[in-house]
Amino acid sequence: MSKTHARLELRDGTWIITDLDSTNGVVLIDVDGTEIEVASGRPMPIVERFLLGDAELSVTSDTD
Repeated sequence: MSKTHARLELRDGTWIITDLDSTNGVVLIDVDGTEIEVASGRPMPIVERFLLGDAELSVTSDTD
């Protein structure tokens, strides 16, 4: 993962990820385990988990 791999933004309570033309890509992992490759430059909502290259990450919110 590079320092300019992807951009994360919080928009109206939803986390959005945009691949910044990275070499190893961004893959979203849906709640059922389906993997969806994110097209470079196309913002996509994060549903469950995602991959930045080989690193698996998730975004959670603190509702307390």
